[in-house]
Amino acid sequence: MKKVKKKTVKVKKKTVKYKKKTVKKKAVKKKVKKKAVKKKVKKRRRKKKILMEDIYVILNKVQINKKKVIFITELEDAPTIENKIKDVELRYKKVEMKTQVVFTVYPNDTDYEDDYVLRLEILDDEIPDIDQIFG
Repeated sequence: MKKVKKKTVKVKKKTVKYKKKTVKKKAVKKKVKKKAVKKKVKKRRRKKKILMEDIYVILNKVQINKKKVIFITELEDAPTIENKIKDVELRYKKVEMKTQVVFTVYPNDTDYEDDYVLRLEILDDEIPDIDQIFG
């Protein structure tokens, strides 16, 4: 068998120039697709259950900061905590659930500053004369 040699043939490429067509663009109203709005799901933040020893700290915060405080206790601790709140004479709201009790403690509206001011009244009867003092 004889080997056949392949010949390469050079062909000139013709370049064709196309005329650019100017096309008037019409104002087309595009249909706007409504995107599906994803609602942000808030993660439920669990409130920490407090113990009996923490109730004094919470009651002090309510009295000093004059802001309401919401806390959760177990069913067994709820009656004693309720008595502590009553002793301090604070307003509160109690919501009982199956396994826990939610307390909302509100500060008092009255100001105690007037109670702590000492009012000294000097009476004429109590002022000793100079001659009466060991004289």
